[in-house]
Amino acid sequence: MIERVPVTVRWANPDDAAGIARVHVRAWRVAYRDILLWDYLESLSVTQQKRLWQDRLMHGETRVVVAEGDGRVVGFCAWGPCRDTDTVPHQIEIYTLYLDPAYWSCGVGRHLWQHALTEIRQDSPSHISLWVLTANERALRFYRAAGFACDPGSQTSFELGGVTLGEVRLVGTPEELWRGSFPA
Repeated sequence: MIERVPVTVRWANPDDAAGIARVHVRAWRVAYRDILLWDYLESLSVTQQKRLWQDRLMHGETRVVVAEGDGRVVGFCAWGPCRDTDTVPHQIEIYTLYLDPAYWSCGVGRHLWQHALTEIRQDSPSHISLWVLTANERALRFYRAAGFACDPGSQTSFELGGVTLGEVRLVGTPEELWRGSFPA
C-alpha cells in the first residue's frame, strides 16, 4: 500500500486504453479473489480489455476520467446514461470505478470520485446510480461513505464464471453525494 500520493485526474483518451485495461484486470483479480473462481479471474485478458476501452474512448459514448500517478494510469471512473429501465429521468450511472490495488486506502479513490462527481454534476442529473456486488464489502463501504444509499428492492443476482453473485443498486442525488462524508 502507498501512503498518500499525488495524482492528477484528467479526461481519458484512446491512448489510455492500455493503462485502463491493466488497472481493470488487476483490480478485478484482487477485489474479487474471494468472490469469483480463480480460473475465471486468470482468464481475464488485458488485451481484450484494451480493445474494449479503445472502442469506448474513441466513440465517446462513455465518459471516462483517469487518475494518473507515478507517470501511469492508476485508476479510472466511467459513467453515462443510466441503462436501467426503472429509474427516474436524467439519471446517470457510474459504470466502473477501479484503482490499481497498490493505490487503495491512500486517498486516490476519493480524489478520483470527487473529480468525476464534479464533471457529472455539470450534466445536471436528477440522480446518480451504480451497481455493486453485495459481497464486495470494500466497495460498499466506499460508496456509502460517498453518500450513496441502497435502492430498496433493487437486489438481484446473476451468474458469472460459474458463481452466482448478488448485486444491489446504490443511488444518490448530486447534492447528497456532494455532501458525502468520507472517513478521514
